[in-house]
Amino acid sequence: MTNLRMQICLIVLLVPIALSAADDKPVSLTGSLQHDGLFALKDPAINTEYYDFPYLSNTYLDLLLNSKYVSAGMRIETMQAPLPGFNNDFRGSGVGNLFVQGRWKWARLTLGDVYAQFGSGLILRLYEERSLGLDNSLRGGKLELTPYKGIRIEALGGKQRVYWNCYNHTAWNLDMTKGAAVGANLELDIDEWSKTLREKEIGINIGASWVSKYQPADTIYHSINPPVIYNLPEWVGATDARIRINYKSWDLLAEYAWKANDPSADNNYSYKPGQALLLSLSYSRKGLSVLAQVKRSENMSFRSDRQRRDNAAQLNHLPSFTYAHTYHLTALNGYATQLRGEWAFQGEVCYTWAKKTPMGGRYGTTLRLQASHIRGTTDTNWWGMTANPYYTDVHLELNKRMQKRWSLNAMYMYQTFNAQVIEGHGGIYRSHILVADLKYITSDNVQMRAELQYLFSKQDEGQWIYALYELSLFGDLMLSASDMYNIGGTATSTHNHFYTFAASYQIGKHYISASYMRTREGYNCTGGICHFVPAQKGVSLNYSLKF
Repeated sequence: MTNLRMQICLIVLLVPIALSAADDKPVSLTGSLQHDGLFALKDPAINTEYYDFPYLSNTYLDLLLNSKYVSAGMRIETMQAPLPGFNNDFRGSGVGNLFVQGRWKWARLTLGDVYAQFGSGLILRLYEERSLGLDNSLRGGKLELTPYKGIRIEALGGKQRVYWNCYNHTAWNLDMTKGAAVGANLELDIDEWSKTLREKEIGINIGASWVSKYQPADTIYHSINPPVIYNLPEWVGATDARIRINYKSWDLLAEYAWKANDPSADNNYSYKPGQALLLSLSYSRKGLSVLAQVKRSENMSFRSDRQRRDNAAQLNHLPSFTYAHTYHLTALNGYATQLRGEWAFQGEVCYTWAKKTPMGGRYGTTLRLQASHIRGTTDTNWWGMTANPYYTDVHLELNKRMQKRWSLNAMYMYQTFNAQVIEGHGGIYRSHILVADLKYITSDNVQMRAELQYLFSKQDEGQWIYALYELSLFGDLMLSASDMYNIGGTATSTHNHFYTFAASYQIGKHYISASYMRTREGYNCTGGICHFVPAQKGVSLNYSLKF
């Protein structure tokens, strides 16, 4: 870090201290430290990569100073030898996030690196998710206003971050000719202005957003013979409108987004505009909840850099309408939202039988049925769908506390996974998955948990079994061992063990864990965004501190 950048960081962090003297409110300092490391070991049997450094690590230090009217924060990152799955864009060190924020009555101004989400994120969602290698903040400013009850106004602009090796982020370069975006958002809570609506338990929220990105019209040669030169738009705008209505136990959301023509690597440089429609209806009361959602999107990739791929330079987020599974085999084939277009359907019914009823028994019983189904769109018909599904997931889950110290979570899942569409290779894989999760509390200081999972498929890598055992002692020490084993499939996968032996300990604000592991390659997916992680073998170390 140069002396100039160090001085800028110190000035930003000292601003709250200087201004707080006027209001006699003490300044508070909070923060966190996170270090994830790996001593990588070679294992040709699972094609682990060979690394130039014996120890790979990602480290983050967050600092936040707060006073009555002003806050300032910064995040220092170092990834000189990043963890597997983090490419060269992540290699580097410096201040990845720096901001100062002032607050006065109904106004809030933030200068520096800002995050935001408009509506469901169909045209703008700026956030950080380290496990996915995602940080798409804007370096510029954000103004938030609440001039009257029920009215929220937000405006922002800046240059988007794509980690270290893109746009010279470490040099505090604010050149807006690449990766720049501006936007505004308006939220109105209609029920705040009507006593009648509040008395009838009716809530109405209306929102509208606008976002535009700027990028110079680079010369793109799409083919060699004959060469095609594209006339690319420099400014690309997108709008979003939505309404949310709550009535007692009911909740309805309708949202529509439209994006101007935006030729990019994602859509094969098509000039067709993009659009997305999202509908969601839910009902809940004691013991029962019901959810139904549908989404249609096409050509809604929205990046500040038209030539980037994967998770880089994304301005928006399209929810996948698939469930975030936590069990190992149910999450083996995670779904990534298809940016060119998709129909997505999701539904859930959850019912809890009360205690001391025939079905509920002594402690109650919960049964949950969830389903997701996704197909591609067609160009000839707005309602049209592709013949083959992209993804299907239907699962039934039972949660039952059998005795005072015993509880069981059991699941059956059927899954269809179109690997050719989602991963670019393979075919359509169909799987049946069984899960049994048993928890036993022997005392206040000792808890045990065991998982047994089984996946059956005639395609891909065939059948898998997975077993896990966890032992928790005194609430601070956790020991675990797990193994995933292929018992029938292709020649390269049959009879492979993928294991993890781990220990973790928490003392006060400190948390440390270590594990010896051998893992297969795969995708880590959250909310339709996936991050490829190569096969690994080695010793993993993790440390975190909150203060």
